[in-house]
Amino acid sequence: MSTSSPASSPATRRPRRGLDLLLPVVPALLVAVLLAVGLSACGSGSGGSDEASGSAGTDQAVDPASADGDWPRTVQTDDDTDAELTLDAQPETIVSTSVTLTGSLLAVGAPVVASGATAPDQEGLSDSNGFFLQWSDAAQEQGVEVAYENSAPEAESVAQYSPDLIVVAKTGGDSAMDIIDQLRDVAPVLVVDYGTRSWQDVTTLLGEATGQEEQAEEVVSDFDSKVAQAKESITVPGGDTSAFIVASDDSGDAMVLTQESPQVQLLTELGFTMATVPADVQGEESMGERGDIIELSGENVQKGLVGENWVVVAADQATRDTMDSNEAYTTAAPVRDDKVSYMPSTTFRLDYYSAQEMLDALTESYSG
Repeated sequence: MSTSSPASSPATRRPRRGLDLLLPVVPALLVAVLLAVGLSACGSGSGGSDEASGSAGTDQAVDPASADGDWPRTVQTDDDTDAELTLDAQPETIVSTSVTLTGSLLAVGAPVVASGATAPDQEGLSDSNGFFLQWSDAAQEQGVEVAYENSAPEAESVAQYSPDLIVVAKTGGDSAMDIIDQLRDVAPVLVVDYGTRSWQDVTTLLGEATGQEEQAEEVVSDFDSKVAQAKESITVPGGDTSAFIVASDDSGDAMVLTQESPQVQLLTELGFTMATVPADVQGEESMGERGDIIELSGENVQKGLVGENWVVVAADQATRDTMDSNEAYTTAAPVRDDKVSYMPSTTFRLDYYSAQEMLDALTESYSG
């Protein structure tokens, strides 16, 4: 399989640079990358990789009794202090404090009026508002405003919109859990842990919480159909495959995506056989309790990325430069044998929009 470029879509045609300065998360290893990325909407709570990519999770869904459109309704929240949240009426004004979750809200047509944002104008990543490129157009059409930048969450900025629902990410660099008590004084708060839910499950939950359950079902069903079509059109390479993100700091470090990551779940759904990182080179899992990535130092890259094929996620120009110059990669068999495929920058987090971009890129890479 020849080395492939990302699929030609409006977002991925734009020039890209490193993912620096996206999020203020600083784990021990891969500092530069994790400042920029926090993989989103990861594996379902059950941890099953074979089923999570193709359908929304049902084990963490909202109370089915609420799915008939009646209000009030009770939905599950991932807040440690309360397993359920009761909403008296369908939300009409939503503020998302998580730039990760905003895409899923937009996908189901929820009335989100403002969102947390990352640093603006990052090539291949964010628009002038700091919104992710994969859903930037949808946000513009809906008139979504910037509540604040991720690095400085403010309850006062949220309150000015008089929301009747606030959506908060439990984990990641766009989490506003530090100010959640202040946010609760403003409006009901729905906490979503995108580190333990598939993006489909996140979409389903947000659809139920906002009264947009039919649209959420259509979103997931639409993607299921596209995955089935892609599966018929691609040729899965022989041997195992390793999927990973390359650090943007020239260290050669990498983050291997595990079976809990949505990217690997998509690859598995398409028929790829994923390689397992040997136990003797596995580092500590990053981002708290999340198990969607395994950190590798540059010296352990080839020992950990044992797949005969490599899928490089969130591959900007800095990624390609590292792959072309750092011996951790240049001497690896998949590079020598031209068995590397690059995914768009937007694929470091998957929602309905970026999942489609990754699917397009995989179809282009492995068609025929």
